[in-house]
Amino acid sequence: MMSPKLLLKRGAIFTLVILMLLLAGLGVILQDRPAEPAAGERVVITGPGGDLVYHRLGQGGAVVLLPSFARSAADFNQLAQALADAGYRSLAIQPQGIEGSAFGSLDVSLADYAADIAAVLDAEGVATAHAVVGHAYGNRVARVFAVNHPERVRKLVLLAAGGGKPPPPDINAAIRKAVFGFDGAARDAAIALAFFAGETVPAAWVKGWYPLAALHQTRATTAQSYSSWSHGGSAPMLILQPADDTAAAPADSEKLATQLGERATRHVIANAGHALLPEQAEAVALHILRYLDTPEER
Repeated sequence: MMSPKLLLKRGAIFTLVILMLLLAGLGVILQDRPAEPAAGERVVITGPGGDLVYHRLGQGGAVVLLPSFARSAADFNQLAQALADAGYRSLAIQPQGIEGSAFGSLDVSLADYAADIAAVLDAEGVATAHAVVGHAYGNRVARVFAVNHPERVRKLVLLAAGGGKPPPPDINAAIRKAVFGFDGAARDAAIALAFFAGETVPAAWVKGWYPLAALHQTRATTAQSYSSWSHGGSAPMLILQPADDTAAAPADSEKLATQLGERATRHVIANAGHALLPEQAEAVALHILRYLDTPEER
């Protein structure tokens, strides 16, 4: 019969092993899946929360690009190039905790992310951005910026704009699996369900996820009410709605456009899910360039 002392020792060892396995699993879950490099010159400045990274491409009127939830500015590579080719200066901001941008306060709100936009414009010597483009989560930051700094943005562009209500439970679960799940077929299927019209997931969207940034952004969203920023200030607004968006339903952006009236222009883009950019990059660029084509304002 095993002695009580030996039983306790073995129990302690077993508990330690389980704890180490749990910590190892947590480390994997919270590990970044780095994106491909973002297009343009990488610039590092001191922002309100520490180091702040953005990527500059082209010359001309400044167009700020804000990526989706837990995603990198690299998602905008094709759009940034299209803007540069058309004579604009794209400024794609890496959100806090992503690719060298420091986390600011843990007591964070969307206003802190919006303050990063102001810091980038200051660094570029730009009093007023020609446009601020926000994709999905980034559209929230864009609208908060336009509310807090109305004099610093001429036009807003919202891609896959949500924010009024959470996604359906199955889509929420798929988004969590995309960000925190282990690599494999189940995670790929979750990404396809939540973000794409088709079943094929581009390699750039298998990677390019930042779990700690996701937690930080979630906290920022809950820190202030939707009604305080949903209207996006007073700037004219272009809304590009993916037809097959399961995370931000077309009815939501239709309701927003109706509420804003003549301020808003809305287009539905066929054969595109919430990710939008990798599926319909050319259509997105075409709509945005048409909307921004006012050379006298550059």
